[in-house]
Parts: sequence; structure tokens; C-alpha cells
Amino acid sequence: MFLNSSNLMFFSTMVLSTTMMLSSSNLLFSWMTMEINLIVFLPLISKSKKMKDQVMKYFIIQSMSSSILLLSIILKFKIEPPFNFELLSMTSLMMKTGMIPFHFWLPTLMEKLTWENCMIMNTWQKISPTIMICQMIKFNMLILPMIISLMMGTIMMMKNSSMKKIMAFSSIYNAPWMISSMYISKSMFMMFFLSYSIINMMLMNKLKKNNMIYLNQVNKKSSMMKFNMMINLISMSGMPPTMGFFPKWMILMKINEMSILMSVSMIISSMMSTFVYLKLISPMYLLQMTKKKFYKSKKFYEMEFSINSLSTMMFILLKPN
Repeated sequence: MFLNSSNLMFFSTMVLSTTMMLSSSNLLFSWMTMEINLIVFLPLISKSKKMKDQVMKYFIIQSMSSSILLLSIILKFKIEPPFNFELLSMTSLMMKTGMIPFHFWLPTLMEKLTWENCMIMNTWQKISPTIMICQMIKFNMLILPMIISLMMGTIMMMKNSSMKKIMAFSSIYNAPWMISSMYISKSMFMMFFLSYSIINMMLMNKLKKNNMIYLNQVNKKSSMMKFNMMINLISMSGMPPTMGFFPKWMILMKINEMSILMSVSMIISSMMSTFVYLKLISPMYLLQMTKKKFYKSKKFYEMEFSINSLSTMMFILLKPN
């Protein structure tokens, strides 16, 4: 995807703009870097003709939310309380991240994207809005929207067989975890973001290489491939002792001090998501595969399993105080 010079330039600019935002405390500058990020991301997803409509929809939604966000920033400095600029900020940033009830554009867009762009949408494009949310909105205001996204994101995964839509709703479910980690500390955010990105990368790379668009296609794959997909899916759900568990466990311990309701909701939604992912996994083992397929690419899948195993140890050692 990033082999040609233009794509490399766009991607480099996107990384630079996000890095600049991480080091900034000025709201207007943060808004500008977020818009630069949007502008350079659009050419990356508009390569094919079938994407034109979806790209235009994405651009309109992001432009609307950016306008609302800019208005809220201006009002913050121009109008004295009791004007609640945080409500405007929260609405615009929830639109940008695709949190419920402003999620309608995300699953339809991701279904049309390549797996590489889905990876960027699920991970890198979440950083800037997450930072802005923590800069502009009090944690207590976000508790209800985050609880709704946790619960509804999990429920909507049950109703889909498209792998890209499942990944989109998984992104909606994980957005509150990412936001909560940033409220705790930047180091906690980086730890969660790293684990979430690794899991997404391994899972989407596997789906791309096996050309899997729908869930029932996994039945045609080897047993080892199914096993590794199972590991990645339960890691995404946060089941111990996988890589996805330890960052969520650390977040949960800190969030419990900030809001009991939020921590209970996170536990319940984690149980629900684990059920959903196990429901996705169960059909994989209904058909028996030949031993030939099992050993075909055993070394590659053993390497992925090792990454999952070693990463769990890494997060134990890097646990922040």
C-alpha cells in the first residue's frame, strides 16, 4: 500500500501531524493538526472508483464535526459560563470517533476499505480525537456515552457476518477503553494503543492473506489458522491471559477509583464481548481439516502465537505504578 512515493508522503504527514498533536496543549493547534491528518488520509482511501461515494460521505461527516468543534473552541474563549461548550465538543468528537449514536458512517465505510486502510481507521485515526476529548471534556460527562458504546458495540457485533463490519463494531466497543486510558495517563494510553494495534495488525493481516470477507469462510481454512484466529479474537475481547487482557485490567483498576458505574459497565461489556467472540469462534471447529493443511504454514502461525504469548509477559513487566 505505501510503496509509492505519494502514499509514503501522505502517511508520513499523517504520523507527523499526530505526533505534533501529542506534544501540544493548545486547542486551536490541536484542531489544525487533526484537520491535516484528515486531509492526508483522504487520498489514501480514495484510490478506487467504488470508494468515491464513501469518501465523500466520510469527508462531509468529518467536516461537519470539525466545524462544530472549531465553534466550541471559539465559544470556550469568548463566552463565559454557564454556556456549556463541552456538549458541542462532545458531539463533534463522538462523530469523529464513530461512537454511538454517531456510528452510522463507520461500518459502511470500513466495509469498502482495504484491510490496510481498515487498520489505520481502527488505530491511528483514533489517536487525535481521543487526545482532543481528554483536553476538552470532563470524564463525568462522557460516562453515559461510553457505557452506551460499550454495550451497543458488543451487541451489534452479534448481528453481522461481515468481518469488516465486525471489526468496525469492535472499534466502537474499544473506543471507550482507549479514551479511559488517556484520562488515566499517556503511558497507559500508549500501552493500550500498542496492544490494540498489534492485535488488529495480526488479525487483519490474517484476514487479508486468506481473503476472508465473511465469517463462514474460516471453515475452509486450516486448523492452525483457526487456532491463531481464535487467540487473536479472544485477545481482542480481553480474556486472560492473552495480550489484550493486561492493559484492560490495568485500566479497570484505575477507572474503579474514578467511577464505579464505568468500571462495572466495562466488566459487563467485556463478558458480553467474550461471549460474542466465542460465538464467532465456535463454527470454526465444526468442520474437520486435513493434517496437510494444519502443517502447511505452521512456522508462521507459531510465530504469531509466540508474539501473543511474549506480549502478555511484556505488559506484566511494563505495568505502570
